Amino acid sequence: MVNTDLIILGMISLMPSHGYQLKKNIKETFGNPYFKINNNKLYPTLARMEKEGFIEGEEVPGERMNKKVYSVTKKGQEHLLKLVSTPVKPNIDDFEFKVQAVFFDKITKETRLQVIEPLYKAKLNEHQDALNKKEKFSSMMSPITLTVLEYGIKEIENSIEFYKNLMEIE
Repeated sequence: MVNTDLIILGMISLMPSHGYQLKKNIKETFGNPYFKINNNKLYPTLARMEKEGFIEGEEVPGERMNKKVYSVTKKGQEHLLKLVSTPVKPNIDDFEFKVQAVFFDKITKETRLQVIEPLYKAKLNEHQDALNKKEKFSSMMSPITLTVLEYGIKEIENSIEFYKNLMEIE
């Protein structure tokens, strides 16, 4: 399950926005097939976050009506750091991890490593298991089954490279 608070708070931290602009920025950043946020989720979340003191809204004049532009408070920045710094669980949804990774520039490299390493190690184990399956069973697999397994192995290898790159960035 994608952490909506992380996406909303993170996006507002990048650029203070009113609700419609925020929704547009989220769609452009995270893409429609991956994450959709409707008004029934967005506006109650903004109201809750404002009530909790994570964001503050300021009324600004608009063309037809006033808009409430939200910015992140100090308390909101601290909460965002907590969300981004939460260690990753090995079975985490890949998209959820990518959402978290978008905001890794807000944390130290040391903290980033603590977040990524459990997932990286799990992917290394998953890779070894897949290679062992291929070695042990490939002679009994149909060409289609073998192709699917090889595709899965390449996906795992791409993930390992992605995690490695994230860990090496200064």
